[in-house]
Amino acid sequence: MKKALIFDMDGVLVDSEPFYFKRRMRFFKMRGIKPDSTDIHDYLGMSNDQVWAALVNDPSKRQQLWQDYAAFQDANPIDYRQVLNSGVKELLRYLKDNGYGVALASAGIPEEIMRMVNECQIKQFFDVILSGEKLPANKPAPDIYLKAIEQLGVSREESLVIEDSYNGIAAAKNAGIETWAIDQSDMGVDQSAADKIVADIPEIQQLLQN
Repeated sequence: MKKALIFDMDGVLVDSEPFYFKRRMRFFKMRGIKPDSTDIHDYLGMSNDQVWAALVNDPSKRQQLWQDYAAFQDANPIDYRQVLNSGVKELLRYLKDNGYGVALASAGIPEEIMRMVNECQIKQFFDVILSGEKLPANKPAPDIYLKAIEQLGVSREESLVIEDSYNGIAAAKNAGIETWAIDQSDMGVDQSAADKIVADIPEIQQLLQN
């Protein structure tokens, strides 16, 4: 019997990865610089450190560009309300109404995580909100999922992780927690390590109710 669900953010709760990718590519085009990778698959589910290592292989050039991009990002923010996945609010409401513990465990930066839950008006559904950037090791290390079950007060066996990326699935499996993946086969994501692949958020609710 599962007592808690733990959600990744990007690609699970919000379909944000295409926006992030296009914004990065636009920044580099404006600067007249070719990034070291123009393949969106190299960025899915990655921490900021991993993203920028893929964008700029040379550490001496990376730091200044990263700093410059921060201002560009602030000036060109994503509207999370426009990319909230269908069925998210309904599933979160179902979980709270039925006594499940609910956590958000994202590799992203804390400020963006909090902006998303506030913009989408879903903060009240989460008992725990964690950023991998605040932990000793980000995904694919298991730290964030181990921290989530600790703060929720549940065991591995009582928990279920909802992920989408290779790194995220690896982090949850490294923590020893059952993991369902939102289908990203159209993006070519390797989800073979997941315990189950589901089409979308509404299917998760259907499976829990049955």
